[in-house]
Amino acid sequence: MEIIQQQIVALQVIVAQQQVSVKRQRFAILALTGIIVAGGFIAAVRPVGDATFDTITCKGWKVVDKDEKVRIAASTLADGTASVKWVDKDGNLRIMSGTRADGNAGVTLFDKDTVRILAGTFVDGKAIVKWFDKEGKMRIIVGTRADGDASVQLHDMDENERIDATAFADGNAGVSWLDKDKNLRIMSGTRADGILCLPTKDMNPPKEP
Repeated sequence: MEIIQQQIVALQVIVAQQQVSVKRQRFAILALTGIIVAGGFIAAVRPVGDATFDTITCKGWKVVDKDEKVRIAASTLADGTASVKWVDKDGNLRIMSGTRADGNAGVTLFDKDTVRILAGTFVDGKAIVKWFDKEGKMRIIVGTRADGDASVQLHDMDENERIDATAFADGNAGVSWLDKDKNLRIMSGTRADGILCLPTKDMNPPKEP
């Protein structure tokens, strides 16, 4: 009789242990289900592909390619500067645009090694475009000034101005040729009254845009 009671007690212990194990399994299943549901909700809320927003406010942002390399970056600085930069797949800066606190604005285009084109507008009313050769030397300037003058200047490989063509706000127009030592050698032009002339230096001397 005592042996039977001991066996019954042992069976009761086994049953109790199994009941505890079942409860633990149920709790684990519920917890796992909760995690799966929460993950699905997060995936549904957080866009993986395209997304549409009404307004995004930030001090800067970056766009990366499939290799996580930054290709486009926009930023603002404490000094009032705001800029956007474009970088090629090799990490070379190729385009930069921006505005400064003083009101000037510009766009610069680079090849893989140096600046090639620079365009800018200035608060004093001037607007210019400059072209540089592959060595980074300025060769051409085209611009307008606040006074209404417009001009084109050509430079040699040493960045010396050699030819200046200007249409002046007062109706005069002239072309000047300089030698490699920057000495004025030839001037020709027309006046506002229609007279063809060889203007003197004090008529409308060449001015850089």
